[in-house]
Parts: sequence; structure tokens; C-alpha cells
Amino acid sequence: MKSPTDASPELSGVLLVDKMVGITSHDLVNIVRRISGQKSVGHAGTLDPMATGLMTVLLGQATKLEPWLVKADKTYLGSAHLGLATDTDDITGQMLSKWSGSYPDFPEIEAAMKSLEGPSEQTPPAYSAVKVAGRPAYKAARQGHPLDLPPRKVVARVLKPLDWSPPLLTFEASVSSGYYVRALARDLGRLLGLGGGALASLRRLSSGAFTIDRASALPSDRGTLEKKLISPREALAHIPELVLSLDEVRLLCSGRRLPAPPDRAAGQYLVAGPGGRLAAVVEISASPPVMEGGAQKPPRPFLRPLRVFTPADQ
Repeated sequence: MKSPTDASPELSGVLLVDKMVGITSHDLVNIVRRISGQKSVGHAGTLDPMATGLMTVLLGQATKLEPWLVKADKTYLGSAHLGLATDTDDITGQMLSKWSGSYPDFPEIEAAMKSLEGPSEQTPPAYSAVKVAGRPAYKAARQGHPLDLPPRKVVARVLKPLDWSPPLLTFEASVSSGYYVRALARDLGRLLGLGGGALASLRRLSSGAFTIDRASALPSDRGTLEKKLISPREALAHIPELVLSLDEVRLLCSGRRLPAPPDRAAGQYLVAGPGGRLAAVVEISASPPVMEGGAQKPPRPFLRPLRVFTPADQ
């Protein structure tokens, strides 16, 4: 970590890493902390230790982007051992049961996966980071007291079987944030009457606009890491932009309420200064109606800051 006398500026941006198998998301963040020499590092979506692929790591001011990036849809390439039920819903867990009968053919697999597309309520795996009354499910499960996890609303955009070599199914899944692919393997096996299924491998191919072809192995030093950073502005390129004067930017970032441009609809916007530097993420909201001279004045749209970036990192 940087010492108080270290003059190196804080790095800010998004680092796309191709995570290797065997390490946790927390491990990866700690490695980036050591390489960058700074504490301000996070990520926008975990991957299990057995999984590989795209990890969106956030440094410095870019950690403020997490609420937007973590909610992005994600695409995975995976394989599942159908008919194998484990306590973790993947092949690293303790076996609970194993199917010994015949297996369905590919059209049946295809139809079953198709039926699981769309919105649904998915029960997370017993070994997951979901919390109940502040207690992580995986900790309770390790102690022999698995929690009764309530189902969560998720969306499977596309579930596509690619290869079926019983009992191993290779598939691609494009899903919403919060979707557990381990639970997909479990539920698909149950739906097919095989008693369950266990995820055998998983690779994240995309997260929002970021794709695995832009990711790389962990850099070996701070200089290489810095060259690979994507700016916060590029990371939020899907959000429309407002350009304000320098005085307006200063007022906005100090907490002052500014009137919204009359030609802009309600919603979220990036705010940039005259030089194009990212200053904030704002929402156009309407102030409550007020009474004036016995009449109610209509609400006036204003810019409400959601995240403010320091000038050094704009």
C-alpha cells in the first residue's frame, strides 16, 4: 500500500481482468491492491473460485461506478453435470445423489432450457453470498445450519444448449444481475426428472458492454496496470451526457441545486465540464410544487447529484 509520503497519484478507472481458476474475487481485489499500491479497489460482480473469465475491477474514483456496473446483464459459457446433486450446486461440493437411469435427448434439453427463459423467482444456492438478517448463507451452510433462502426475482434472457454428451451439458446463458448459474444447473436437472444438476465449469464472457476479448491477465506492475485502465467516463458511455460551465460544475459538486436544461427529459446523465472531464452522475428530478400568490406553481426540474468525482480524477 502507498505510504503517506508516496507521491504517486491514486489510479482511477476500470480494469478488465480474465480471472484464473482457483482464486476468489476477494483474492483478486487484494492482488490489484498490492500491484496498485492503494486501498481503494473493488469489483462489479463476483465469480466463484472455480469460475474463470471477465472480472470488472474498479480503482479509485471508479469505485463510485459500482451501482451502475454491478447491475449489468452478464453472459456465461458453462457446463453442467446433469443428474448429479451436491450441497453447493457445483462439482466442488459433497454429493447428495447421482442419477443412474437413462438421459433425455437433446430436443428435450433444448425445450427444458427454453422453458426457463424469462423472468422467474430463483432460489439461490445454499452456499452463496446472499445474506439473511446480516448472516451470509455460505457461512451458515459451512457450520451445518443452511439458511432458508427466499427466492429472488431474476431474468434469463437466453439459455442455449450447445453440446449434450450425457451427463455433461455445455451451454451459454445470458442473464440478469443476481442470477446464479449454479442454480440453473440444479433446477434444469430437477426439471428433467434427473434429481438435480451440478455446475461443472463456468466462464464469464461479458458484463454489460464489456467483453472478455478486452480483458487480460493480471498486470505485473503498476505502470502496466495504469495503461490498461478504462476511464470512468468510458465505463458509463451508455448514459447520456450534459456539458456545464466550470462555475456550474463547481456549484453542483458542492451540493447546490441547479435547474435542469429545459430540453432534457427526466433520467440519469453524466455531467462534464468545458474540457470534457467527467464531474458527476446526476438525475433530473422535479422539486415539490409550491404555493405562490395563492396558486400552485408547477414543479421545476433540477439536477440531483448521485455521484461526484474529484477534480483530479475527472
